[in-house]
Amino acid sequence: MSKLQFTIHATKWHARAGTVTLNGKTFQTPCFMPVGTKATIKWLILDILRDPHYIGEDLPPIDIILANTYHLYLRPGSKLIKEAGGLHKFENWPGLILTDSGGFQAFSLGLSKTTKSGKPLASLSEDWVKFKSIHDGAFHMFTPEGTVDIQAEFGSDIMMVLDVCSPPGISDKKFRRQMQMTHRRAKRQYDHMEKVYDKVNGVLFPIVQGGTNLELRKESVEFLSKLAKDGIAVGGVSVGEPQEKIQQVIEFTGPKLPKEKPRYLMGIGDPINIPYAIANGFDMFDCVLPTRLGRHGMFYTDQWYQKIGWAKFKNDHSKLTENCNCYTCRNFSKAYLHHLHKEREMLGASLLSLHNIVYLHRLVQNIREDILATGTTT
Repeated sequence: MSKLQFTIHATKWHARAGTVTLNGKTFQTPCFMPVGTKATIKWLILDILRDPHYIGEDLPPIDIILANTYHLYLRPGSKLIKEAGGLHKFENWPGLILTDSGGFQAFSLGLSKTTKSGKPLASLSEDWVKFKSIHDGAFHMFTPEGTVDIQAEFGSDIMMVLDVCSPPGISDKKFRRQMQMTHRRAKRQYDHMEKVYDKVNGVLFPIVQGGTNLELRKESVEFLSKLAKDGIAVGGVSVGEPQEKIQQVIEFTGPKLPKEKPRYLMGIGDPINIPYAIANGFDMFDCVLPTRLGRHGMFYTDQWYQKIGWAKFKNDHSKLTENCNCYTCRNFSKAYLHHLHKEREMLGASLLSLHNIVYLHRLVQNIREDILATGTTT
């Protein structure tokens, strides 16, 4: 029996409004999950995400965030986190935690980068990913089964398989080869997970791959849907391909995923692609973009994003956006935030990061309310 329960309350074409319950905790879908890569969301206190004083009294708390297996394995290490009582206690987070397996980091930090001699910082085979630590250059190795065990030591609620994230622009032959490796690894990880399913805290999601080749995506959906006991994800999106290709993959894969399971689109976190993905049947999203933009002085608006450092904001005493009720927008003007940015004060980046997260949280909540109000009740 699945440990994760997913209830769909209403649908509107492919879009769904639902509730996920896991380990005695719940979160509403569609949802945006802030990324706390290293057991922290950069420059924010985690309690803020659940406090109506900061996110707005008209919004529900944020109930699920991410952490990253690759980074936490390197420092402080899964053994230390386990000794601390698991990731929830280690970072003092009462909600749910999803951990990425490190497959994307092997691509973004290793396979796509090289040493001075021209050798990649990571290499992969059927049985492992070998990579050099970004901290001290020491070699490490992830195996498919090993990443499940590491995430189990974290006490993760939702764990991800160790996939192969393909870069854009490679041949269809290479897309297929890497996709098939993802499939074989996923089967091994599910066989391993089956032995410990009732003993560990979390559930495991497979990751659909296939690059921008839609026939490969279809093949990947069909293979991995058979393994998706609790939920399913789509990866390898927004890794450098053009916007039209991103939306092609979203539109093609979303409706083909199992209807009774939560559908997670990995690495998407902007006001354009999230609504498009929800309309095509996806439920869960994550991205480092909201906090990364905030740290660089950028904030979301209904016209994409703007830079607080622009000269036009120096004497602008209005709030960032009129339809946002977050702590930043209620209390501070563009002029003040412009001043903080020019003075390189950390507070400015923290306030912009909070706004950007809440902006996406409000966006998905508004879409959810529309589905519930105008969709078909299930």
